[in-house]
Amino acid sequence: MPAAIGRLSLQRLCHNRQESKLMVQKQSLMSSTSPVALVVTADDGGVGKTHFGVQFANAFHLYGKPLDLYQIDTKGKLAAKSGQEVTSLAVPERQSRAEELVAADVIAPWYRAVTAMPETGRSSLLEVGGAMAGMFHAAITDLDLTEDIDALQLNVVAFVLCKAGEDSAAQLLRELGRLERNMPNARPVIVANEFVGNPVASAQYLDSGLRKAFSAALKKHPVIRMPKMRARSMAIYERMHVLPSTIVGWHLDNYAEAIRRVGGQRDEAKLFVKDVAEWSGVILEEIERVLPTLAGGGDA
Repeated sequence: MPAAIGRLSLQRLCHNRQESKLMVQKQSLMSSTSPVALVVTADDGGVGKTHFGVQFANAFHLYGKPLDLYQIDTKGKLAAKSGQEVTSLAVPERQSRAEELVAADVIAPWYRAVTAMPETGRSSLLEVGGAMAGMFHAAITDLDLTEDIDALQLNVVAFVLCKAGEDSAAQLLRELGRLERNMPNARPVIVANEFVGNPVASAQYLDSGLRKAFSAALKKHPVIRMPKMRARSMAIYERMHVLPSTIVGWHLDNYAEAIRRVGGQRDEAKLFVKDVAEWSGVILEEIERVLPTLAGGGDA
């Protein structure tokens, strides 16, 4: 990692932390932005949905804006990795095979929060576990969320993650297709997670038919990057269970907390903090690009 990039990212995130305190005090700045319902999804597991969800929690925290977190996942990773309160939309255990599972009942708390956004002014994020994507689509179809988006003028943005490889590319296209059928008035955004390679650059090696369809999707929808963090720093980050901005803030006490948490020497702690700052800084810029209202810009 170039040292200059690490320093700039560190300074930028720290500057955003200071700005966020001012934004909390200036409610007029917050009220000028309409809330947004964020859906983080993929028709696959292991593509980085939880890490990306944590980045959203981090971004809203930095800008002092409310974000309610939900997840349809049995593992509860979003709460563990973010250190934030997360409402888990657990699938109830059926007492008998005759008892019907109603998908709409599972997502009801999130649905109520989304449709109440015009009154509450609170944004929400839902992470859909890979195995739960089918249930999510069944639920939004039953509830006719499309009607609510139009009637209540809701801002709903679905972030669909993918990684490099043929299987992930196919699953991305499948999930985009379901979103277009079941929630056509939501705005899809493709998130290219680069942790096993660049999905966009590696698309040239896909089968011809898949490559054409994947390339068409990249042209049709906004695409944002989720860069790879250095492997050692990612391994450390995995066990921190705090927001990235908290880690970046550890440089303020001369890295004392970072040294204590990392359990190593000053050089290791500094590299870790700077790696997280660079990684989060890039993702924050990418999020701001597709959600300009988050930073106080124009409509998303």
